[in-house]
Amino acid sequence: MKRNTNQRDEMQKSKSHKAVEAIREMIASHGWSEGTKLPSQRDLSLALGFSRSTIREAIATMEAGGQLIIEPSRGVFLSRHDQIKMVHSPKAESLPKAQWLGLAGRETQMYQFRLMVEPSVAGLVAQNATDVQLRDLQIMVESMAQAMQEGKLEQFSGLDFNFHGQMLEAANNCFFNLSISPFLDLFHESQKLPFRASEDLGETLVEHERIMDALWRRSPEDASIAMRQHVEGVAARAGVVIPGNSR
Repeated sequence: MKRNTNQRDEMQKSKSHKAVEAIREMIASHGWSEGTKLPSQRDLSLALGFSRSTIREAIATMEAGGQLIIEPSRGVFLSRHDQIKMVHSPKAESLPKAQWLGLAGRETQMYQFRLMVEPSVAGLVAQNATDVQLRDLQIMVESMAQAMQEGKLEQFSGLDFNFHGQMLEAANNCFFNLSISPFLDLFHESQKLPFRASEDLGETLVEHERIMDALWRRSPEDASIAMRQHVEGVAARAGVVIPGNSR
């Protein structure tokens, strides 16, 4: 029994260590400066793929090491006394800082990925989805409108996430599900970024309605265009510049 307990403790320590490294990498890749407030434990858990308990242990470890400051009722902040430095590659060091951060940021990479994949998914949904699947998607969009009217930000965000997950199902192509499913939590994180400003909900809703209009008309081209415009809009509202994108 003692041996099993020790093994569990060692496994947890290993997870905690990996979570520390992941948080340090996030801080470095974003170029966060001293005093920056870190995302919530829930958001870190979603973005990095660790349980909240593991994230808590990682934060406690980093606080003990002087890398973070925990302020009750306020949050977790990057220590002013122990900045986490980015390890640059020779290529990265030759780039202006803003350009390097634009290439390295997690959100930027996710939006690049979404811009390449989701318009194609939308085109397939227009071709392959059943009427029942389209009705389910329509109900989600109508529920988003209701959540917006009632000011329910978290519900709106959850419905948006479910809409994009259901789009994968409605494409009726197993290869998209197999390839994208492991990244759905990160998709959720990228979708939540713009919702920090409630006034942007209306634009997001209109974009979903345009997608649905193209889907009901069974127009793969229009569905792809509408989805591309949506991803571009979400990125713009989040303040993320997608390299190589003309928007």
